[in-house]
Amino acid sequence: MKYKFELLMTASVLFCLSLTTVAPADSCVKTLYIDGAYIDYADVNQALSWPYERITIGSEANRWQLYNEYTGKMDEFAIYAGVLDPARITAHHSARSVDYAAYVAAVQADSPLLYLQFEDASTDHNDVADNSGNIGIDGTYVSTGVGSITQTTGIAADSNAIVFPGAEPDANGNCVDVWDGNGDFSSNLDGDVTIELWVNFTDTNDFPRFFQHNGAWDVEGAYGVMVNGPNESGVIGGGTTNYMATPGDINDGDWHHIVVTYDSTYALPETGEYANEVMADNPVLYLRFEESGPKDRSGNNYWVAYGGGTHLEEKVGGIGSSIYLDGASGGMGSSCAIAAANQQTEPDYTGRDDQYAFAPNDITFEFWMKSLPPEEPQMSAYGLFFQQIKADEANAPGMGNSDGTIRILNGISWWYTGITTPLNQQWHHMVVTYDEEYEGDPNSMGIQFYLDGFLAGSRVVTDPNGEAVLGPELSHLVIGGENDRGYIYNTYAGYIDEFAIYEGALSAERVLIHYAAWQIDDCAEFWDRVGGIAADIDKDCDVDFRDFASLALDWLLCNDPGSSDPNCVPNW
Repeated sequence: MKYKFELLMTASVLFCLSLTTVAPADSCVKTLYIDGAYIDYADVNQALSWPYERITIGSEANRWQLYNEYTGKMDEFAIYAGVLDPARITAHHSARSVDYAAYVAAVQADSPLLYLQFEDASTDHNDVADNSGNIGIDGTYVSTGVGSITQTTGIAADSNAIVFPGAEPDANGNCVDVWDGNGDFSSNLDGDVTIELWVNFTDTNDFPRFFQHNGAWDVEGAYGVMVNGPNESGVIGGGTTNYMATPGDINDGDWHHIVVTYDSTYALPETGEYANEVMADNPVLYLRFEESGPKDRSGNNYWVAYGGGTHLEEKVGGIGSSIYLDGASGGMGSSCAIAAANQQTEPDYTGRDDQYAFAPNDITFEFWMKSLPPEEPQMSAYGLFFQQIKADEANAPGMGNSDGTIRILNGISWWYTGITTPLNQQWHHMVVTYDEEYEGDPNSMGIQFYLDGFLAGSRVVTDPNGEAVLGPELSHLVIGGENDRGYIYNTYAGYIDEFAIYEGALSAERVLIHYAAWQIDDCAEFWDRVGGIAADIDKDCDVDFRDFASLALDWLLCNDPGSSDPNCVPNW
């Protein structure tokens, strides 16, 4: 582990870390959208390819070996070259609420290669499903097992859809076979593709496929989407199936809009040394703020939501993007908060919930914060994170600022640490650990507060009744304010990044290692992540005579603002 604090600029000059890395040619990123909303993404170390000519809709493998069949309705299956913009995906979903013509127009505006509207008059065996897309490939209705594909009302009253009768798992069934024997489809794709469709089903088969390409799931370059039980979809691609939690059960008999994109040039959020150290300590929640939609990077896929007064910011510091909170609520509402809960769907946050959020005993909270400039002062009191109900001021964890000093909810009341809150527009690392059996005493709780990697204060709490515990209050946590998500006050204005929660108390050594891992290692990294400083003209991280000489040379190239030479522009 490197402890790099000796750069000329020092940590006080570290403005912005905005690293991204482009996925290499032998990888791809899969992103899932449901009902017009971003759900999740996954990256894999294998690119998509097209060694086979078939896309099978409603089943796995190919038309001669159908299994994992889908049972239910399907409509409006489209494939696009490249990756649809999220705004266009939302526009497609919204167009359905206008009328069918509006939806068709939205799809056609993005030039689909394949567009099966399923308006065809017949779905008998080997009938053709007409393609309204831009290449000469049609689909064929194939019925090889139980029943046959039929038609029903589609996503709008004046449109048709098809119905897959399904079959026993791993047995012959039904599909729509898209055959690209001439390679017209694959020749229009360069590793990037978007698949869009609508489904309406209550399927009880195991792992039913909406669609699959290139045969079995583990074939090199294969891609597809399947259902993996309630609230989870499996996105296939790059030789790997990634299971992504959905906000609700889409296997409910209603129409749902499914879009998945495969991108070989996606700018992946930087992981890097800091994230590696965080993940090494197995966080139960880890918010990196790299996505427009909130995402828990811990692997638990816990529910997270941004308030309306938040947005992502680059070039302000931290690592990659950071979250900005506007602090404008000041009372009822959630305009400036982030909320997170230890579950995959939105909790009931209207009152007390006697379930611990994230950890029932020892727990650690870690994050980076940066205040706004002096002309935009903070409130005299604000919450950095909070998990309790205001009326009781009870035992749940919490941390905030009070008149310029750090205060921490200590299990009985607030502990006013006496430590000055750093409001100097620089990034600061904050860690709070709660140890409920401090030094083996079940009736004592130890709290330790670390600022910028080092222990800044500690307190041992013993309840007069012989207990010192973090009592359950709410099943969720508010970041950037106090109280419950439905009634936020003492809101925070500023930036927060890399918010993590751990079950257990991080050791002082691990806290310092996390802090050190955040630091910039060398001059090249400083320029790459921060963008340097204006006076460092030669980008050697040393402002000296060489920078002045370079500036003077540029100055001499044109020192006459009144010159008629159009290339002579004043340099001041």
